[in-house]
Amino acid sequence: MLHQRLAASAVLLTLLGILLHFDFHHPLFGVGGLLLLPLLLVISLLATAELGEMLIKGGLELRLKHVLFSVALVHLLTFIPSLMDAFSASGYPEDCPVGRVGWVGVATVLAMCWLFLVEMRNFKEPGGAIARLANGMLVVVYTGTMMSFLTILRTIQVGDEGLASAWGMLALISVIVITKCGDSGAYFTGKSMGKHKMAPILSPKKTVEGALGAFVCGMAAAVVFGQWIVPAILKMADTGASTDPETGPMWAWALYGLVITAAGMIGDLAESLIKRDAQVKDSSTWIPGLGGVLDIMDSITFSLVPAYLFWISTWLTGS
Repeated sequence: MLHQRLAASAVLLTLLGILLHFDFHHPLFGVGGLLLLPLLLVISLLATAELGEMLIKGGLELRLKHVLFSVALVHLLTFIPSLMDAFSASGYPEDCPVGRVGWVGVATVLAMCWLFLVEMRNFKEPGGAIARLANGMLVVVYTGTMMSFLTILRTIQVGDEGLASAWGMLALISVIVITKCGDSGAYFTGKSMGKHKMAPILSPKKTVEGALGAFVCGMAAAVVFGQWIVPAILKMADTGASTDPETGPMWAWALYGLVITAAGMIGDLAESLIKRDAQVKDSSTWIPGLGGVLDIMDSITFSLVPAYLFWISTWLTGS
């Protein structure tokens, strides 16, 4: 099982690394993140299908095809600023009242309106409509609203204008690195030293010792990433810089690692709750050793909004 997990992780990370390389060094239409948008949409729709199937297997009612449309709507509207940057002569207007993040909220409301319209059109007798709406919005918020912050992080406008795209790439990579280092720390620490169960019914294999290992590894990864890797990448991106790029203080990166790791652990347990309640082992089985898209994205999804708040605070950018 472990060798399958490591092999699958190596393949996925290699493919992701190649795509991130091209998005960073050869951005489509000169807009950082545009190359990743189709991938982010596919990831969210696959996660939606997996989550929807789990709810249905658990005996819950759901109009899955309409939920898929709603999630796609959320992500497509979130893409608007990037698409305008690419195809509009003046780019996305910085004084737009909606802003770059506001489209997420607008799209979520429109998605809910769509699900209401579908239920109105198909209503015949009392019973079921409210449950389908509630189940549908659970999925929309989980794989639509929350995952749309993958796009928000990649296209975030922070730091110096000339390095804005680089900062966005670093923001996205930081979440992946910290959460997965935390996951690895929890796995190996729990396997070798774990004795005290953290959530014995919800997730029997998780231990207090594993959680501590996750925090140590997540915080260490954040500090190393912020103090050494980020400056190196920024200097490579801005070859004309006369001085070495600066990042936030070590305490900010350590706190960032702590919060992101904690959010990732909550996300992991949240998916465990859904799987336990639906009585399924994995969200899917198409990735050997790792399960499905939802099993890979669970910890990352819950970390995205806290990560966004850290990045807009400028604590991490030193500006």
